Amino acid sequence: MLSSAQLTRDLRGALAAGDLSIAFQGQYDLPPDVRDVPTAGGPVVLEALCRWEHSTLGPIAPDVFIPLAERGEFLDQVDAHVFSRAAESIAQWRQAGFDVGLAVNASPAHFSTGYADIVMARLEELDLDPRVVTVEITEAPSPQLRPPMLSAIESLRAIGVTISVDDFAAGDTTVEMLELLPIDEVKLDRSLTQRTDAAADDAIAAVVETSEGHGWRVVAEGIETIADLARAVSRRCRRGQGYLWGAPLAVSDMGELLRRRR
Repeated sequence: MLSSAQLTRDLRGALAAGDLSIAFQGQYDLPPDVRDVPTAGGPVVLEALCRWEHSTLGPIAPDVFIPLAERGEFLDQVDAHVFSRAAESIAQWRQAGFDVGLAVNASPAHFSTGYADIVMARLEELDLDPRVVTVEITEAPSPQLRPPMLSAIESLRAIGVTISVDDFAAGDTTVEMLELLPIDEVKLDRSLTQRTDAAADDAIAAVVETSEGHGWRVVAEGIETIADLARAVSRRCRRGQGYLWGAPLAVSDMGELLRRRR
């Protein structure tokens, strides 16, 4: 295995050469009644995930290369690259008649007006409706309302972009802290959604009740089984994502799935 320093250099090179690719995983609307749980049909939103195929080591896991980019202080460039490429694919699919939205991840460490400007410029360039785009701000570490971050959120929300707190329960963000954030959606981390104990029920109920009061959507991550799906529905989550519907797919494979489920 190469050293972290060499991997970081290789990652910088892959980013500069445009060799980081995109995979998409679908998010699916859930019905209000567990008896109507769907497992087929098309996704309503596609989350864009970064992938790196190293020239000699093969696939490098995101939980390896994303921290390298963060420590190397170029994760903002990775996020911008992912958004640019993913938005282009979504724009093409929408022009072809597929009614799908886009979700992308953004680290709170660099979430600023500069990132918002990149997003808005790319949306305008592609003529992509901002209302179909969700920016997911990772919850770990807890999102902090720094002035540049708040300004960026307000700019994006003003044009219709949805702001989501991702991986809720993976860090130390509380429901009370969520209420201080100008957001539209909360994504529950798999570490919470896959639990079946009463404490998890209570924790999710608190998020759902607060979300309903503010008009936020609650998305359950980590849906891998029919039992996971039924549990998410019974907990009043309105959208789900996970391997029950399928693994993340390369752009060409996702295009084929959309055509099959049209």
